[in-house]
Amino acid sequence: MRIAAFLMPFFALFAGGFGFVLRRLELRYVFDSATGLPQRGAPITYTLIGLTVLFIIISLVFTIVTASRNKSPAGFENAFGTDPLTYPVILSVIGAIWLAATVFYFLDMRSDYTRIPISEMLFMAMSALSAVSAGFFAVEMYQDPRRKSVYALSIVPTLFMCFWLVLLYNENASNPILLSYAYICLAIIASAMGFYYTSGFVYGKPAPGRAAFAYLTAIFFCFITLADPHHMMIRVVFVAVLAINVLYCFKLLRNLQAK
Repeated sequence: MRIAAFLMPFFALFAGGFGFVLRRLELRYVFDSATGLPQRGAPITYTLIGLTVLFIIISLVFTIVTASRNKSPAGFENAFGTDPLTYPVILSVIGAIWLAATVFYFLDMRSDYTRIPISEMLFMAMSALSAVSAGFFAVEMYQDPRRKSVYALSIVPTLFMCFWLVLLYNENASNPILLSYAYICLAIIASAMGFYYTSGFVYGKPAPGRAAFAYLTAIFFCFITLADPHHMMIRVVFVAVLAINVLYCFKLLRNLQAK
């Protein structure tokens, strides 16, 4: 599985990069600048949808075949490894970048609004908590994976992604243009599933096939949604989540064992 550990995350990044270009073209040429409505039957839109379907099928087939032929070692520390470069260095750096993006987003929001909405305050608080938990989880996992704190730290990002999904739904409940927020919705869902299945390894419920599929789709959709007109710091958060999924996907596939 060592070859697949390199190829599949790269494949997801390559497909996501291609989707990013298509999404940028779609936003520029398909959506009307005055009304925000997309053109019907736009070739770019159908090309991006076709790429998405094709990527999901390939990833699904790969993970099903992989799960049928391989198994995950028992324990998170064996399934993902706890080398010092990854735990705590790389994950701590990613968590710090995530936290910094959240802080800068808060400062920018405070300068734009006399009073920040409660939903945004909760969003930023949970984002900062998730960023901190990602770093502390890496430190705790490297020092002693048997500590009880790793159980709580592992589920914080999942809760944040679920809250973000609810917040996104509330913001777009009356938006009839599903295409305008479909990819960020898919990115959040895939990321939530990735964090969820990662915590499953901590709780002794490993699902390597499902986890790998969630990682691959999270990489793909997070890359695409970087093309959307989000706040720059929100894009940085997506980059951090994307990097975490790339790292977990690589390490999980590399450590799988043949049945």
